[in-house]
Amino acid sequence: MNYLRCIIGFTGLFFLSACTSVPEVSAQRPLIEQSQVAYTNAELLPESMWIGFNQAYEGTQFSTEYGQVLVENTYVSAMGRWCVAFSLFEHQDGLQLLNPKSDYYGNNRRACKDSDKWFFITPLMQNNNYKGT
Repeated sequence: MNYLRCIIGFTGLFFLSACTSVPEVSAQRPLIEQSQVAYTNAELLPESMWIGFNQAYEGTQFSTEYGQVLVENTYVSAMGRWCVAFSLFEHQDGLQLLNPKSDYYGNNRRACKDSDKWFFITPLMQNNNYKGT
């Protein structure tokens, strides 16, 4: 009888350990390609805006010749770059404008710093729809 309890105990222990083991997961295909993350399609922002972004934190507002900037959030990107989510509103006089206006002006814009330069970027997943098999 003790022999049977021992076998049942070991069998139960085996099943419990199988349920609690961590599965090994590996990707067959990367979520995004390295070439998609590069700033090859990003636009260099005017140097006059860099100082404001260098000192940015959530809620910061600063004025540039291109408009009024409101910093909504700061974060580190997946590539390890310092980034800012911001809104840009053109001045009433509209003398200096970034073009195309529809890209730069409005809410939920992004800029990331690479070395000492700031680049205007579009959120990655918004433009790169995966159409794989």
